[in-house]
Amino acid sequence: MTQGLVTLYSDRQLAGWSVPLEEGRTRFTGDFNDAASSVRVSPGYCAVLYEHANEFSGYGASVDLLEDCPDLSVYGFDKKTSYAHVFRAERDGFIWARGAIRNGQFVSGHWERKRASGVSPNTNVAAVAPPVPPRTEPLPSDGAEIVVRDHRGEDPRGLPGHGGGDPIVRDHRESKIKHVFVLMLENRSFDHMLGFSGITGTDAATGQPTSIDGLNGSESNSYNGVTYTVQRGAPDRAAIDPPHGFSGVLEQLCGEGATYVGGQPYPPINNSGYVSIFARSHPELPDGAMRCFTPDQVPVTTVLAREFVVCDRWFSSMPGPTEPNRFFVHAGTAGFFDNAPTKAEYVKAFSSPWSGIAFEQGTIFDLLDEAGLKWRIYGCDSFPNVALLKGVSRTFDIDDFDEDFAEDVASPSYNAAYTFIEPSYDAFSEYEAGNSQHPLGSVKAGEMLIKKTYEALRRSPLWGKSMLIITYDEHGGFYDHVAPPAARATGSKGRKFGFTFDQLGPRVPAIVISPLIPRNLIDHRNYEHSTIIATVTRIFGLRELTRRTAMTSDLKPLARLDEPRTDAPMTLPDPMGGAIARVIKTPFEASTAKEPEKAIDDDPTGRLAATVASALVQHLEVTPPSEHEAIKARVDALRTRGEGMDYLKEVYVLVKAARQRAGVQRSARVRVHQ
Repeated sequence: MTQGLVTLYSDRQLAGWSVPLEEGRTRFTGDFNDAASSVRVSPGYCAVLYEHANEFSGYGASVDLLEDCPDLSVYGFDKKTSYAHVFRAERDGFIWARGAIRNGQFVSGHWERKRASGVSPNTNVAAVAPPVPPRTEPLPSDGAEIVVRDHRGEDPRGLPGHGGGDPIVRDHRESKIKHVFVLMLENRSFDHMLGFSGITGTDAATGQPTSIDGLNGSESNSYNGVTYTVQRGAPDRAAIDPPHGFSGVLEQLCGEGATYVGGQPYPPINNSGYVSIFARSHPELPDGAMRCFTPDQVPVTTVLAREFVVCDRWFSSMPGPTEPNRFFVHAGTAGFFDNAPTKAEYVKAFSSPWSGIAFEQGTIFDLLDEAGLKWRIYGCDSFPNVALLKGVSRTFDIDDFDEDFAEDVASPSYNAAYTFIEPSYDAFSEYEAGNSQHPLGSVKAGEMLIKKTYEALRRSPLWGKSMLIITYDEHGGFYDHVAPPAARATGSKGRKFGFTFDQLGPRVPAIVISPLIPRNLIDHRNYEHSTIIATVTRIFGLRELTRRTAMTSDLKPLARLDEPRTDAPMTLPDPMGGAIARVIKTPFEASTAKEPEKAIDDDPTGRLAATVASALVQHLEVTPPSEHEAIKARVDALRTRGEGMDYLKEVYVLVKAARQRAGVQRSARVRVHQ
């Protein structure tokens, strides 16, 4: 479970919902106000709890605790805490002397110089301070601002450093969810997909009527004196792939001319540069990034968003491209990758079979292995991004979505606690045959993938104890009107831009599906891709993976029904309108590069390099060590997309044969060697 220096719990005996706190002052204004029944205090710290608060401080009665209190009712403080002050109990030769009753009088807590004998002035029992009147002016500055946490666990005033990474209420009760499925598509912003959906429903946190934070049609960007508003109706396939690398996102969020200095705070965000960066390279279509889908264009996504939970404050984990954001999904960090790895970096990372992109704390797959829990990966093509991770084998660990998924989950013996589904990209053919919803690919194809995934689970015997999370790796350069908040820094520094990973990227669509979730919820709480790991760790009782995942909100509390709903739809709309093209899949052996003479290194988002790297790691797995140096040299020498495609097709044949030799067959149960 997540703990801070001080952790408040909703139930006695350090159980139930919890809020972890760091040093500083916290005022509660929502669900956790007057909710604490017990508290854990780290050694060497003090927690002063107050029964009332206003915008300036705590007031009313208070108690200062230097140790755990499993039952606050012993101090008459059960369900009364609305303000907390956490600080070190010793500093600069002084020690905190807790409030006490002396000679029948209350003596307030105060600082005393340490005694030469080393004896503490404190007893093992705290004393409750009598009520004090409310403050009418701010506290004297002590370097600590008051963090206000509403029902979302956030700081609604937007204080620096207290954004989307703030801890929120945790639910430590055993979950009925036994299977978590994740489908991550790519490159679409929330406004682009759902901004004009007009969805209304029930607030997931408060239970009150609410509506999504979408578009009203007046949102705009200006460029060269012309104002461009958001537009209803986007093409199924975009004519142009908007910029969405680190530098491109910087301009989109912060405006034309914005600069980022490595190691420094991210510039102020006003979402004003979506048109400027697009129009400079494509003046014939200056508002391309401002065009948004209508509900009838994305019927599958819209139905699911209305039927289950739509999260309208789910942000990409960093303001950058696909690969670093996908690393956050799997590892709760991007390491030092603040931009996509290059082909040369991938070749270096894959120095041997079973190697790959590695992170100091490992990945969610390592964490599940450590706990003895099973996991599965389904890919929609032969070169999934997840195969880039150290410890994930394309040969043995990744199954074919089209051939295996529906049959596997139809079996009651399906035993994977966590399942990750990766779409098809088709990067070498400009995404034409992919279903990832990349801007150059078909949104309808991605809708069909969502439909297949949902309907397979809806018919599955696993349905009643499953959660399906559908989201997108990043916004793809499309407009979104919500400024992303700050993030909990990962502790790493980017190797290209010096990014400190303390800023989230633009919003992306996110839908959480389970029959254990009430119908038609809208969740306004902050989430990001580390939420996926946080959810898995808290549902299955695993240790926290990284500092980002430890202080990230999770989805576990959403699945709160005692019995599964039975009214969820069995089938979803057909996004293809019955078109027969949806069932035709070109054999990979017949694939060709769309621009065979174009350089592989002409790859602003890193997708081509990632595809080649996925092929490389598979190639090393199925060939003897004596051939590895020659293989890596060959990959390093690939120059054109035509050469790259030829290499992919060669590896495809080799891996297919290796799987047959190894006897890899479809099974509802995870293979034992995994």
